[in-house]
Amino acid sequence: MSGNLYYTAMMQLLGCIMLTVKKRRKKMKKVTKAIAAAGLAVVIGSGSAFAAEAPNAGSVGLGYQGVFGGDILQGVSARGWVSNDIALEGNFFYGNVDVTDDDVPFDIFDGSLYLFTGKIAYAPVVNSNSRFYFGAEVGMGTVEISEVIGSDPNEDIDVFVYGPLIGAEHYFSEFPEVGFNWEVQYQFHEIDAGPDDVDEALHIDLNGIFVKAGAHYYF
Repeated sequence: MSGNLYYTAMMQLLGCIMLTVKKRRKKMKKVTKAIAAAGLAVVIGSGSAFAAEAPNAGSVGLGYQGVFGGDILQGVSARGWVSNDIALEGNFFYGNVDVTDDDVPFDIFDGSLYLFTGKIAYAPVVNSNSRFYFGAEVGMGTVEISEVIGSDPNEDIDVFVYGPLIGAEHYFSEFPEVGFNWEVQYQFHEIDAGPDDVDEALHIDLNGIFVKAGAHYYF
């Protein structure tokens, strides 16, 4: 996949996610504007000087991305460095969601989480074997309910995530085509259960710091 094609596809993905989030909740307008401003700042700042040429500029990498926050959320990832200091990334995460009670011999709630996210990052520090970057990530997903006690299992549970991040990607001289990354992100989660037009719909805000790690093989 060429860098230009990947760049176009990822910009479309980020645009669709941000548009959907904007339509879903009024209070998200300020967040989407902030993320858009951050993205514009990244583009404007792309001409700033950097120390060295790091590996895999103009390449697309496929690999793994994991979120470590209590339980581990596993995902597949595609990351492309469209220039020496700007990256776009798309992720698909899958995980099991369950609620248990020691006094109950079965799960109160059980379901599967499917989450798509898009990320943009700018690396102000570029070395011959590493990049230090900051950026923003937005995403949306759903929880497919397989079992729930005292409620309709057909109810929709929508998940929206967004937040700023910092991180780094490292390369070994023996195999520079493989990049290992870590990130620290303050992530906002908005969880909506039930139809949008029902007053009794459940809304949960779950915010906090998450640590992420991953690896990509660049082509």
